[in-house]
Amino acid sequence: MFIRRAAAVAGVAALLLLPATAAAAAPSDQDTAFLRAAHQSNLAEIATGKLAQQKAASEQVKDLGARWVADHTKLDATLTDTAEALGVDLPDAPNAEQRALARRYQAASGSDFDALWIPTQMDAHMKAMRLGEQEIAQGSDAQAKKVAQSSAPVVAAHHGLLEDAASDLGVLCRSGPGPGRPFAGYG
Repeated sequence: MFIRRAAAVAGVAALLLLPATAAAAAPSDQDTAFLRAAHQSNLAEIATGKLAQQKAASEQVKDLGARWVADHTKLDATLTDTAEALGVDLPDAPNAEQRALARRYQAASGSDFDALWIPTQMDAHMKAMRLGEQEIAQGSDAQAKKVAQSSAPVVAAHHGLLEDAASDLGVLCRSGPGPGRPFAGYG
């Protein structure tokens, strides 16, 4: 009788502790905001990569578009798995600013597309780098921070490829001092 009663008390105690444990495991507002914004960034990069493949004049930009689709699809698969494990609902579309930029891409073609795509993608990748850096510095969930850490080299490599494309194609960008880059920094 004593063993049954002790088991029942232990079972009830475990049930009472379960919600507290689940609440303690919930991601922070920072982690949730990062996962949602990074997911929207990935969705935007996949879509703009497809547009670059269709609308660019330069084979270099078309190739970058294909790389965006492949890389951001992989990054987003990991991110969505993490968000699901953490119980974070993700948006189903890019944010309003990203959608507005996509409309600008839709309206451009050829060399005009290239001249628009390269600097705006540099801006987008700088934002993504800052987003990841903020998560690494301020995030509290190890899984979310790991997403930021594993994405960082890919996003940085994309930015470098965009700098190369800007130089190769003579596109002026705001990526800091240097040849072909007369504007300092990002706003």
